Amino acid sequence: MKKLLKSIYLIFIKMSKKLSRKGIYPFLNKEFSDFKKDMNILNIGAGGQVGELLKEYSIKNGFKVTTFDISEERNPDILGDICSHDFEGLKFNYIVISEVLEHLHSPHLAIDTIWNILEPDGRLVLTVPFIFPIHERPYDYFRFTKYGLEFLLNKFSFVQIEERNSWTETINVLMVRLIMDKKIVSKLFAPFFILFAYMQLPFIYLVSAIINTDFITTGYLVVAKK
Repeated sequence: MKKLLKSIYLIFIKMSKKLSRKGIYPFLNKEFSDFKKDMNILNIGAGGQVGELLKEYSIKNGFKVTTFDISEERNPDILGDICSHDFEGLKFNYIVISEVLEHLHSPHLAIDTIWNILEPDGRLVLTVPFIFPIHERPYDYFRFTKYGLEFLLNKFSFVQIEERNSWTETINVLMVRLIMDKKIVSKLFAPFFILFAYMQLPFIYLVSAIINTDFITTGYLVVAKK
């Protein structure tokens, strides 16, 4: 019985993530497809689906991926804190940092490090949350507005920032993410919220088309050129 309940719970988590990460993977697919043969790519802190996706493109396109993480358990190529690590002259054509910046104690120092290790004309591919629940406790430190990102990336010659979903979808995401809460009552009600969220998707898309605004979003998709 416990195994069955766990399996059902994992299905709802997957459904929750599909809504909460909408916009991220189409963006990353588009950017990763531009990575060319023999390029050096640095992946900072992103394992899971992002890491697997990058690995798939590296095999297909023939570029090299170096992984960087502060956690030894993830077995990165380079172990360290991106806010202070000395790369000893290493340079990269592209740097990927997806859903990681909010977990760094000094994001401005991380961006400085990234700037320093990018090749001339190198690019940063970045995704960050804005209106989004607390996650990965207790290492969830920041949320970023579009204007905060522009300030952090002010040394880059070109910065493109896009919202990753609509304001109505954002409200939906806040409900479905309850399944990740530790409280039992949240876990009990979350499946009903998730089912409700999927049922109201047509209405959500309609309302967001009528009231089209960048006022609220779960996060941003960023490309910055050195």
